[in-house]
Amino acid sequence: MTSMPDAQPAATELGASGLLIGGIWQACEETFPRFDPAHPGNCTGRYGAATAADVVRAYEAAAGAAPAWASTAASARGEILLRAAALLEERLEEAAQRLTADMGKAIRDARGEAQRAAAILRYHAADTAQPIGETYASADSELLLMTISEPVGVVCAITPWNFPLAIPAWKLAPALGCGNTVVWKPAEAASGSAILLAEVLEQAGLPPGTLNVLTGSGAALSEALVSDPHLNALTFTGSVPVGERLRLAAASAKIKLQLELGGKNPALVLADAELAAAADQVTRGAMLSTGQRCTATSRVYVEADAYEEFAELLLERVAALQVGDPYAETTDVGPLASREQLLTVSRYLRLAGEESVEVLHGGTFADPEGEEGYYVAPTVLAGVDPESALVREEIFGPVIVLAQVADFEAALDAANATEFGLSASLFTRDIGRALTFARRIQTGQVHVNRETTGAEPHVPFGGMKASSSLQREQGKAARSFFTNSKTVYLRPA
Repeated sequence: MTSMPDAQPAATELGASGLLIGGIWQACEETFPRFDPAHPGNCTGRYGAATAADVVRAYEAAAGAAPAWASTAASARGEILLRAAALLEERLEEAAQRLTADMGKAIRDARGEAQRAAAILRYHAADTAQPIGETYASADSELLLMTISEPVGVVCAITPWNFPLAIPAWKLAPALGCGNTVVWKPAEAASGSAILLAEVLEQAGLPPGTLNVLTGSGAALSEALVSDPHLNALTFTGSVPVGERLRLAAASAKIKLQLELGGKNPALVLADAELAAAADQVTRGAMLSTGQRCTATSRVYVEADAYEEFAELLLERVAALQVGDPYAETTDVGPLASREQLLTVSRYLRLAGEESVEVLHGGTFADPEGEEGYYVAPTVLAGVDPESALVREEIFGPVIVLAQVADFEAALDAANATEFGLSASLFTRDIGRALTFARRIQTGQVHVNRETTGAEPHVPFGGMKASSSLQREQGKAARSFFTNSKTVYLRPA
């Protein structure tokens, strides 16, 4: 791994600006610090720690603002999202720096994420012009039969730290564009990025109470967030255990629920594939964002006839990655987002040693107690037992498990042998196998000859099995989740 430069971003004191409730930024009695993952001794900000009482006030503000916002013309809501996109682009470099300080993402990736967030806002601004219902033929010729879509009401959005701008944008933009008000709980590690995005939306013209932001501990606030009587819908991206608790709470509260809970995403490389291109794509899918993506490639099954050549190509590309200071333009892979994440990934790498797994590349990590940053080397493992936690569990770091398989059928069986079902890739020149893969792979996202990551805002996103609640995000699916449909039978008087 490369050494760290002396330059560090300046710390920012934001202790009085952590909560946005009813259009007012409010100070908190308690605050919490955040530290730069690349320079753990550098405090990048202090943020307000919301309490259960703050949650109640945020829901009251959202409920109070809901009728006026729902009755606001859809075009006016869209104009606000368009202005927000423009404002975010004006603050692009600030947003990228803030995102990198929050979670260590390499600055080029961070800049790309900020641009993606602006594009998501712009897409959902345009989506406000789409039809809000349909008309149907009726058996009664005197009857007008139609549907009308209306806002759900008050939405709670709970977002993760790994995409501090893009994932909040793809939840907040459709929720607001469809006429809902929002109580937003960002991850603690993403507090700085959350405040910036909230500022952008507020400056774009959101009325007071339309968006309310609560920074602080998710564990401390979770019960209050899911039990408020004003809550109508909950959208969450995060871990399976937390998602399962939310699933039970939502069922008890009888609210709409949207979950995205991670993955253990396979890539299948067949002997007829363009192997160099496949190695490029697998490297990108597994290692960029330091592997901290729910859609990251983590298992690679290679047909026997291509295994040696593909492994060599893959290792060449992984070895060429620039690992180091995330603020440097040449860096490909920055640190993990936190000490906690480094401890998690290092536990899996120690497990690889205990299981006598073959480490083809990497396998090393920084001292979690040190000040050199939360770095782990991009790692490629081979010879792993299919029942190992290295194959079964989501590591959320730059770690690939590489396996040789006999043929396409064996690769497909291995790919489906998981509780997760978010994303998968196949590399082949055979269109028939590509179509068979699309039908039989048990994932919500299917990629052919490209990495497992990536999602465009106008198509549905979500997984199967333990990866999702089956309520998709993005595109028409987002409008479906954030609205309720009424069927109207109208007979003229």
